[in-house]
Amino acid sequence: MENCGIDVAVKSSSVCILDKRGAVLLEQVVSSNEVGLASVLKGRRRMRCVLEAGPLAEWISELLEQMGHEAVVIDARKATGVIRTKKKTDRLDARNLARMGKTGWYTKVHRKSAQARVMRTFLQARQGLVRTALAQGSRIRGLLRAHGIKLGEVKESQFASEVKRLACEKNQELWEMLEPLVEVRRQALRASEQMRRRMVREASEGSIVCRLMTVPGVGPLTANAFVATIDDPKRFRSSDQVAAYLGLVPSVAQSGEVEIHGHITREGDGMLRSYLVEAAHVLLTRKRGTCRLKQWGLKLAKKKGHGKARVAVARKLAALLHHLWITGESYRAA
Repeated sequence: MENCGIDVAVKSSSVCILDKRGAVLLEQVVSSNEVGLASVLKGRRRMRCVLEAGPLAEWISELLEQMGHEAVVIDARKATGVIRTKKKTDRLDARNLARMGKTGWYTKVHRKSAQARVMRTFLQARQGLVRTALAQGSRIRGLLRAHGIKLGEVKESQFASEVKRLACEKNQELWEMLEPLVEVRRQALRASEQMRRRMVREASEGSIVCRLMTVPGVGPLTANAFVATIDDPKRFRSSDQVAAYLGLVPSVAQSGEVEIHGHITREGDGMLRSYLVEAAHVLLTRKRGTCRLKQWGLKLAKKKGHGKARVAVARKLAALLHHLWITGESYRAA
């Protein structure tokens, strides 16, 4: 089988095709669209096409499979470890990807289902709205502070009226400048809340999400993010691997007899990792009642501090949610 490496970029992509012996058959730069890729790849015999994970990887993979080729999406970070060179160009990257397809020296990543991609898009869109609202709130406070006005803790329902009152007391023109920012913040919060309510309604219909929400501290956002990110729970041999996949395990630097454990690796999906840490914080601080996991986390907080305990509980939650998903059970507090 011939092997093809595609170094994907937004505007153009470099394509390299190797024969069975590893000799270069074709090297060409094409547009990163259906017409450009089809001009080189359509009509050829079935090839193994290797490309790195990225925003366009899933769409290009589906396009390659429609052309009759095998699409392999690999981990870009681990590919960098395999290919070490001081000279880096798109042409060389495509050639190295094709060689990796021939030798098999790559780490294949999981391609998410269509339903999981839709849910992740929904979650990321809502996350963008929340970040917009937070950014505008910080900007409004900063602009008021420049005029000697300090906006303290304000209820959300009174935020706009309080900003207007303080700004008008100083200068009517100041409110006219801040009003568009206040409106942007209000619209972003309103839209994000509508999306959250929609997720709550849909969560009551999904059996998997409902089972995960039986865990204390886990709400519809965390449960949906977990299902959309993991997608296929059977691709993990054990529940402990999920925490490593999400970057919640400590980094290790070992050489001879020296072994140093550092901060968590922070690899994998940052959105789900932040949701799990937030769920752990809710479990330790806000959730009524108690359970074995909460008792363990509070005991660890006294010894190591709340920050480390929160991450440790998030690591336990990742394994617990995967176990519930695999077994089909619901959480029962001991």
